[in-house]
Amino acid sequence: MHEALLFLHNWVRWAVLLFGLWALLRPETRPGAFFAHGLTLQVVLGVVLAFVSPYFQGLLAAFGEAMRAGGEARFFAAEHWVGGLVALGLAHAGLARARKGRPGARLLFALALGVLLLSVPWFRPLVRL
Repeated sequence: MHEALLFLHNWVRWAVLLFGLWALLRPETRPGAFFAHGLTLQVVLGVVLAFVSPYFQGLLAAFGEAMRAGGEARFFAAEHWVGGLVALGLAHAGLARARKGRPGARLLFALALGVLLLSVPWFRPLVRL
């Protein structure tokens, strides 16, 4: 189950990044909804993955050690999932602005996409088969 969730989490990432780019270029309701709701799916997959992943469970067991060690351990113990949650909030705030026709949706989508790009583990395989 862990491998299947990791596979899905990896592939949904690319869809979310494309939807984020679309929402940035056209800050309207439909692109914003695809971005925000795709990111919601990505976060849900990540949370479920955290519960079944032996790697993440090991990080939680030695959280303080992972934070001191830095590198990949710290990235997944703290930065990866916090960045995803922050991006999720920004994307939904952008969607709310786009739905109401208020200015600022593009800025919120840009911030969400920026945080998301910083939260992607680019040092891991970009495509899992």
